[in-house]
Amino acid sequence: MIPVLATLAAILVSLAGIILLAASDPKRRRVFGLPEARRRPVALACLCLVAPGIALLIAGQPAAFVMWLAAVPLVGWALAALSPTRVARMGSGLFRR
Repeated sequence: MIPVLATLAAILVSLAGIILLAASDPKRRRVFGLPEARRRPVALACLCLVAPGIALLIAGQPAAFVMWLAAVPLVGWALAALSPTRVARMGSGLFRR
């Protein structure tokens, strides 16, 4: 049960990083005719994206790491199919300014 919970937690943290990147990507916003994002926290987003995988490896959870490694690109592709406004609405509850 622990690897499943660890995997879900890691996927959710990585999802937050993907949402940050997708909502503030200048090229995506330009294509959809939206104004540029006020801030683009790339370092925070990358940390949220990569840190859970490193934590799973350090914790000695190889099965959880493999599940996380498969789920993160899948979630990224699913979010790439959405418009930046929808992604920003999804992320508005996660990160308050």
